[in-house]
Parts: sequence; structure tokens; C-alpha cells
Amino acid sequence: VIELLLRFRFLHVFYSDEGTMPLRLLLPKIDDLYKTLCLHCHFGKLWEQQVLLGIQTLAAILFTVGYKTRVMAVISWYMYTSLILRNTWLYFILDRYFYYLLFYAMFLPLDEKWSLEKKLLGETSRPRPLVINPATIGLKLLVFWIYLDAGGGKYLDPQHGWSYYAEPLPALDTYTRHTIGAQYLYGLL
Repeated sequence: VIELLLRFRFLHVFYSDEGTMPLRLLLPKIDDLYKTLCLHCHFGKLWEQQVLLGIQTLAAILFTVGYKTRVMAVISWYMYTSLILRNTWLYFILDRYFYYLLFYAMFLPLDEKWSLEKKLLGETSRPRPLVINPATIGLKLLVFWIYLDAGGGKYLDPQHGWSYYAEPLPALDTYTRHTIGAQYLYGLL
């Protein structure tokens, strides 16, 4: 949810027709399937992108609190897919992991123990025997893959970005130097 709220600052620059990827440049380069899947590719004005991101943020909040969890998971996944397709230059590794997690969330029984919807309807969860769900296994494998992917990428980095003496500075170190907390920490050192 926070990641989506932070994107409101960059809608004009990266997602509107006045920004870096206007629809007049994007649409001739993509096929019909891409246009069908990308809802954001049909709207170029800033206010239209704000409405779309508002819908996506609302769906993410409802998903988080457990209201119509499966429906909100599908909406969140689709809207995230569409947002990524609108400007693929902004697609980073964290986005890929969010995308995978949202995809698996569509199949997980996330509202089985507690959800706002069950609370409002007065339903209580009944104890059930442990059942192995294929989506749960997929989620566990995804977490394993995330660590394997990130660790392998760091280990195989020819510039040894994972080491203390890396040149240039690793991305995480560069990022932390630009956060307020890290600046205070570096000031203390």
C-alpha cells in the first residue's frame, strides 16, 4: 500500500502523456494483446492515472484488511500488471517479487483464519485439519527462489557488489546513503 501511495508523486512524470512515455510513443510499439492487458495504456491524462492508482490503492487496502480477499487479490494483481506494462522502464526486481506474491495470493486461503468480511458478518473460523495447498507450496518455493535469485545475483556479480570493497558502491549502500536514517547514521560514524 505504501509503495502505491508513493507512486502518486511520479504519475505526471512516468505515467501521463506529458511525461517520459506518452501514449503517442508507446502505442505504435505494442501489439493488440498488450493493449488489451494494459488498462493504463488507454488513459494518458494525469487525472485518469490518479483515478486508476486510487482504485488500485483502494483494492490493496481492502485486500490487506481482508475484505473480499480473493476478489481484491485478482484486482490488485491485474492493476499491478497494468501499471507495470504502462512504463516497463520502472520495472525493478522488487516489482517482480510483488507481482509473484500477488499472483500466488489469488490462490491462497488468506481469509480463512481472520478477515474483515468475516468479522462484519459475525462468522468465526472453524478449526480445520492441516491441508497442504498447492498455492502454499508455490509460495514457499517462491520465497526460496527469491533468496536463491538474489544471492546468486550477488555472488555472480563481476564487480563483487556484495563485498565491502566493491567499486562502484553496491546499489543497497548507495540507496541507504540517501535515506534520512542512513544519513544520521553516517553522521554519527
